[in-house]
Amino acid sequence: MKNFKRFLKVGALSTFFGSILGVLFAKKSGKETRKEWSKKADQVKDKAVDLGKKIGTESQEIKEEAQKTLEEIKEAFKEEKKK
Repeated sequence: MKNFKRFLKVGALSTFFGSILGVLFAKKSGKETRKEWSKKADQVKDKAVDLGKKIGTESQEIKEEAQKTLEEIKEAFKEEKKK
């Protein structure tokens, strides 16, 4: 999980700085540059929304698995206590 978080941070920062550098060094008019920045911002927003949904789904799966494991542990404890 720690490596996944690091991967996300590096990916987000790389995308952010890569976009800025690409736009700053491009030989385009201000209007074209603003249009490109707007398009890139929309792409980043869409990726962030998709990532948020994915993280939400995965965290729900982890929660459900943890609850299932906890119930199994409780049952095993009850069985041992009866003996």
